[in-house]
Amino acid sequence: MSALKLTLKVSLAQRVDCSPLTPDKLAGKTRQEIAELPLFSGRRQLRVADLFDVDGDETDTIQIENSSDKLDHVGHAMASGEIQVSGNVGAYLGQFMSGGHIMVKGNSDLYTGCEMKGGQIKIEGNTGDFVGAARSGYKNGMTGGTIIITGNSGDRTGDHMRRGYILIEGNAGDYCGSRMVSGTIAVIGQTGAHLGYGMKRGTLLLNQAPKQGIGANFNDCGAHTLAFLPLMFASFKKLDSAFANLSPFSRVHRYAGDIGGIGMGEILVKIS
Repeated sequence: MSALKLTLKVSLAQRVDCSPLTPDKLAGKTRQEIAELPLFSGRRQLRVADLFDVDGDETDTIQIENSSDKLDHVGHAMASGEIQVSGNVGAYLGQFMSGGHIMVKGNSDLYTGCEMKGGQIKIEGNTGDFVGAARSGYKNGMTGGTIIITGNSGDRTGDHMRRGYILIEGNAGDYCGSRMVSGTIAVIGQTGAHLGYGMKRGTLLLNQAPKQGIGANFNDCGAHTLAFLPLMFASFKKLDSAFANLSPFSRVHRYAGDIGGIGMGEILVKIS
């Protein structure tokens, strides 16, 4: 038996909803049954076989080859198993995910890990805006799990985030940690403007001081040695990430805010 492989064989003119294609939803189905499943593209309903060459029969692992940024909702609400994507992928990757692993060797679009509850997503590339965020009009972003981004993230990363980890090996865009309620966002590279805007609680951990500085909506609390940071770095050792090899530090400059709200969030900047 071999992993289920879905190789995109057509050039997509419209976006495709791939939410039916998760290990738990495909469990127990034959290759022919999977090939006949309906996928929606705009107003059209297509079969999986109309878009993909289908090989293999082990649904615990799904491999999507020759992927496209028009493939949306990959890993939607998945609870177990693994999805491996070769190429770029569309919006809402891992939305509502509660378990399992998603690996993308490429870039992802808007709302990666939107409102996810558990599991792990790793993007070997860049992401669009609103990573780990809540949908427009909703108040709960990701409530668990881990998102690893080896490249750069877009704007509003962690918007309304409530729990979990977002680990960014590159740079983060503007409004990183905006309206954050809890959880941790760690950034090895640089961050954009309006860091922590509207933040209520939670932690933004920065490996280097922001070139644009910390906004006036955060109080300068001075230098601190925080004992929990080495423990956090120790937990990163099990991850396939640059964070596993990052030199641990406990001495940071702490800023508390956003004081325009309840002001219980924190930005921790490594002291070199």
